Amino acid sequence: MVDMNAMIAKTTFFAQRPGEERFPITVSIGTPYRCGTDPEEWACPVALDPLYPRLRDQHGGSALQSLCLAIRLAGYLLLGFEEDGGVLTFEGGERVPLDAYFTPAPARSSE
Repeated sequence: MVDMNAMIAKTTFFAQRPGEERFPITVSIGTPYRCGTDPEEWACPVALDPLYPRLRDQHGGSALQSLCLAIRLAGYLLLGFEEDGGVLTFEGGERVPLDAYFTPAPARSSE
């Protein structure tokens, strides 16, 4: 699980697989930190508890890149949950619009 002291973002959705009970999923993103001996190597913790409570920290060449990679991983895993037939909702039962949280990268100009 992400170190609670270093956590910078957290939200809880509710998940339900076909034929199973609804359960909470807490998405946690930690603070990027320098790692290794390379001054340009950063890592960012991410967890989707209880589905993926111990994901590998996401590594990048800057704090921003490692943070973006952690957020993108969380989005891909939640999308995969839905593609496998699961449903993600808020506490009140409304469907979670994943594209409002995890948008794809902007299209590049062909110029």
